[in-house]
Amino acid sequence: MDKTSTWLFIIASSPYGHELPSDPAIDATMAAGAFGQSASVLFTGEGCQYLNQGISPPAGQPDLRKLLKSLPLYDIDRLYVMSTESIASVNVGDLPVTLLDPADVASHISNASHVVTFT
Repeated sequence: MDKTSTWLFIIASSPYGHELPSDPAIDATMAAGAFGQSASVLFTGEGCQYLNQGISPPAGQPDLRKLLKSLPLYDIDRLYVMSTESIASVNVGDLPVTLLDPADVASHISNASHVVTFT
């Protein structure tokens, strides 16, 4: 029996917006991949700031750009941005970021076994 589920993590909150030593959204995404689940990430709204190369982490916070670049180590190779967001074409290390129109987002949500949203 196949025990792999598909997970879609929707990150809509800005990075570094909490006082934790790690990032809950990225941690959950990496945990899903570490346990052999098929995971992808959709950035929308303030969550697109995770992809902003000009943001520096506050003191005591990990550099989230390095964490994002490590996602392929967790078998996560799909990053998406809602096409309605005003963001330049970006890549995260070797991971391309694909723009999705609202209909494609709806399809990804309906096809995922689990959807986790960070707002």
